This record gives sequence, structure tokens and C-alpha cells, in this order.
Amino acid sequence: MPLYKTRPKAEAYGYCVGILLLDYKGPFVPGDVGNATTYKYPVLYKTVPGATTARVFAADPELEKAVVKAAQELEAQGVKGISSDCGFFVNYQNVVAKNVNIPVAMSSLLQIPFVAQFIGKKRSIGVITASQKALGNRALELAGVKAETQVVVRGMDDQPNFDQMVMKEGDYLDTDKIEAETVAVAKKMVKENPDMGAIIMECSMLPPYSKAVQEATGLPVYDFINMIDYVQRGTHARGYENRYY
Repeated sequence: MPLYKTRPKAEAYGYCVGILLLDYKGPFVPGDVGNATTYKYPVLYKTVPGATTARVFAADPELEKAVVKAAQELEAQGVKGISSDCGFFVNYQNVVAKNVNIPVAMSSLLQIPFVAQFIGKKRSIGVITASQKALGNRALELAGVKAETQVVVRGMDDQPNFDQMVMKEGDYLDTDKIEAETVAVAKKMVKENPDMGAIIMECSMLPPYSKAVQEATGLPVYDFINMIDYVQRGTHARGYENRYY
């Protein structure tokens, strides 16, 4: 029998990934980063006090200590990797990575350089974001995106249902309406950029609609869940025990 050592600060055991949450109220539907049923492994959530959407979008430097503290608390609980529920947490990617000893993937935007290698330099990558106004060059640079990478950004903030239900923290969410808006944005983006080779979903509330976007555009779609699954597979390697005949 193996021996198990007590972790002094642990309240429970077995969590694979820790996820930092915005200080946000709203329904997190299945497929959303904030819904635990989205995953095939246990995740642990931690709200960052004061991390409102506006402050995280604006990269408020006064939030750094709170974000780092929350990440360190997740690490103390035993998680093997850390992510978040907002792509704009990329503003704190570097400072969190410097202050914990486990893998950190704070934003789905981190996948852009990886995906760029898949599709080649001649094809663009589409990014569907919660706010096109907020997603500027700085966020892309923090995600490791090279200047020569062709990135086309389209926001959901001018979509009436997304704006009311998500951006303004509505007390309900109609997934059919949000899906229709997301698909429409994606189709228009691809029509305007026929060289597009893949789509990245920046917002953590968009993964439930990735399949619909993929079917509507015919393009590979990468979102927060793809990234978090990748982190988890790297920290919990699969064993292979079937026989070789």
C-alpha cells in the first residue's frame, strides 16, 4: 500500500486544476469554464475578491496581489495547474506564473501561437472575444502572439443578448440566443476573411457554442476547455496497460 502524506493547508484532496474566478454573478451553463460538470476530472474554484470584469479587462495593477494570493491558495490545496474564467486574466499570466510552482494558463489566448503553427503563416486566426474594445495588442503580446501572426478580432459586446445577459450580468442566460449570436459573428468573420484557418474563443462563457461555430464555419475551434484539458493531461499523464498481441 502507498503512503499518503498530509498537506498542511489542504481542506480536501484530489483536485486536478484550480480555476480563478472573476468577482461576477451570473449563470454558468454546462460547457462554461465556471460549471464543474464541464470537466471529466475534479476542479477547484477560487473567486478573486474585487476582480470585476471592468478591472480585469483594464489590467488594473492593484489587483495583482489578490490574483497572486488566490493562485497560491489554490496551489496550497494541491491543484496541479491553474487557469481562470476570463481570457483577460492574461494580464496577470506572468505575475502568477512567477509566484507559483505549477503550470499556469490564465487565458485561452495563449493557444494562438500554438495554433498558428498548425495552420501556417499565410492563414489568419479568428478570435471571438467578449469585448473587441478591450482586446488590444497588449493582451495579444502578453499571450505570446508574434507581430507577424495574422489575428482577426471580433467582439460579442455589440450583440444585444450577449451584452444584456453576460456583459451586464443578467440574472438569466438564454443559450439559444447566445449561440445564434456567436455563430453569426463567426460566419461574418470568416466571410470577410476567407483565408482564415482557425478560430479561438477568448471568452470563458463561449465554449458551449464551439461545436455550433465549428459546424457553421467548417474550421477548427479552440476554446478555454481545450486549453484546460491540455494542462490537465500534462499533469496527469495517462497510463497504457493493454496487452500487445
